[in-house]
Amino acid sequence: VVSTQSTESSGINAEYGVTDQKAAAVSSPPPAKRRRNDSSHENGEDKMRFGTKVYCNAIVSELIGILKPEIRELIEYCNKIKMWIQLLIPKMEDGNNFGVSIQEETISEVSTFCEFAKVAFDDMSRYFVTRGKVSSKIVKYPHLEDYVQYLTELDEKQFLHIRVFANDLKMIYCCMFDIINKNLEKIKMPRSQMSSNLY
Repeated sequence: VVSTQSTESSGINAEYGVTDQKAAAVSSPPPAKRRRNDSSHENGEDKMRFGTKVYCNAIVSELIGILKPEIRELIEYCNKIKMWIQLLIPKMEDGNNFGVSIQEETISEVSTFCEFAKVAFDDMSRYFVTRGKVSSKIVKYPHLEDYVQYLTELDEKQFLHIRVFANDLKMIYCCMFDIINKNLEKIKMPRSQMSSNLY
């Protein structure tokens, strides 16, 4: 009986193009997954990884919190000054446009200061994004000291940028006051025949 069953099974396998080796492979269960022997080592790395906590730089964060309102205020002042001068520009006429050119030049200078302030504001926001990426690398690879050193260099670079921009902020206010104060008459009355009640 056994020989008859084996003969029949071999005939069926031959009929469907299945060899004895393939049939054995199909009928045998899949091999069990190998267990890692270094589970204790991985657990130690996971504990060290999740136990690592990277704090914000308190000094840099405090300075950014002080400068951000100043930057927003500067941008608002620049927009108000540009709007004020723009409303004082008279209609286009032939000749006697020297005062109008002074108005346009003043608007251009104020716009430059405003764009500089916007770039500085964006730079402060990008600092936290870059620092977060580096901090995630430190948490993921706590045994690499290069990321820790890079984070220190990043904080020092941002502190230098804040210090430079604080000085630039003072210079921007001084320059705007100087430009407007020296050309105030031409800004308010770009043409001599304009009525004084335009302002």
